[in-house]
Amino acid sequence: MVELGKIEKPETKSFKARRKLYVVPTLPFEELALQFKLDNDKIERFWAEVREKIDYFASTYGNISTVYVEGIDEGEDAGIEFFERYGKDSNHYKLIKTLVERGAKLRGIDKDEYIRRSRLLFDEYSKSFLPDVKEFHEGFFGKDIDFEGWRNYLVGKIQEIQAEMNRLVSKLVGEMPEDTNGVLILTDERPVEFPQDMDVFMVRPPAFDEIARSIRDLSREEMK
Repeated sequence: MVELGKIEKPETKSFKARRKLYVVPTLPFEELALQFKLDNDKIERFWAEVREKIDYFASTYGNISTVYVEGIDEGEDAGIEFFERYGKDSNHYKLIKTLVERGAKLRGIDKDEYIRRSRLLFDEYSKSFLPDVKEFHEGFFGKDIDFEGWRNYLVGKIQEIQAEMNRLVSKLVGEMPEDTNGVLILTDERPVEFPQDMDVFMVRPPAFDEIARSIRDLSREEMK
């Protein structure tokens, strides 16, 4: 597996004639902003810093041919409309719009079936910690129900689907044509195995850690 690292100014001559993938680890910032009332300026700064870094790579090694999009079925034709939900004035939208205008194609990296089943399992797992849900199960199946076993089963199924989803990402990224460059924007810590003949750069500006820290702090406050 190729190890990701923070690379500021790699030597150009060392990266000729190899596929290059710029990985942007992210979180659903825009969605979390509604829940935790995050400072939108921090989110805009994050995407502005990502745009700056991607622009640097593109000017150094050539235009981006493919932008891999999380949350869209790999068989669908992804369009710029998918990103309009972030607002056309947002740096997130402007990043994608600029790449598309320069010739990049948007490609989904998931399967709708996996997304749907994963959400169902996560929802069921979350509900399993509600006292009323446990009471309902015991009322139907009996007091001796192995409720912890049920949770473990759900965790196992979640892990199975996640493994399938990650294998699909690795497969699609591995199909990127020779001598081309791509951008992969996906959830932080989602494991992906990259081809050995691909140069992989992590684009993780300082604003990411600031936002992640804010989310942790606000989450702790909410739990008190």
